[in-house]
Amino acid sequence: AFLQMCNLPVRVVCRANAEYMSPSGKVPFIHVGNQVVSELGPIVQFVKAKGHSLSDGLDEVQKAEMKAYMELVNNMLLTAELYLQWCDDVTVEEITHPRYGSPYPWPLNRILSYQKQWEIRRKMKAIGWAGKSLEQVLEDVDQCCQALSQRLGTQPYFFNKQPTELDALVFGHLFTILTTQLITDELSEKVKNYGNLTAFCRRIEQQYFEGHDKDGSATASARSAKRSLLR
Repeated sequence: AFLQMCNLPVRVVCRANAEYMSPSGKVPFIHVGNQVVSELGPIVQFVKAKGHSLSDGLDEVQKAEMKAYMELVNNMLLTAELYLQWCDDVTVEEITHPRYGSPYPWPLNRILSYQKQWEIRRKMKAIGWAGKSLEQVLEDVDQCCQALSQRLGTQPYFFNKQPTELDALVFGHLFTILTTQLITDELSEKVKNYGNLTAFCRRIEQQYFEGHDKDGSATASARSAKRSLLR
């Protein structure tokens, strides 16, 4: 989404071993020439060094506000997504383990799945989320969505008429939540309670993805890529 907003050419390629190809072990990452850059922050800096930025028009106060909201999204939405995928026992057994291990043969599929689960649960313990109930996590998501909804208001983007890095980040997480199949719809329903956020997602999907691919499958590719982020 960020690269599309910068009007840069991009080809989405889904790979089962994407996280192992990434320098930081995390997705997303971009491959440009002989350089590989992973995660949004470094990607934004890399693109800025090449002369492309979405937030140059913001003043210092607005840039500080944008960074604060981006931290909120990473601390709340991203963590909640990981919690739902890896700490809710029913979701783990019925969806996450089969999905994450699907590219690999037995017993590697189970070994890698349990290894990833241990890694995420260790992270949750370190940040104080391990003892949270599902209800508490959903309440955190609701509070985050409420803050985002209030900041967005009736504007097309979070900072008036032009998208910024915040818009790309929020779209990525909300679109993932709205399109990823889980055991229940409780997480996506939290987002759907805020009409301006769902309209925001649909607006970006239409403007930056639909019809941008030669075979008309840009939206499907984006959806597949977003889903793979939660593997």
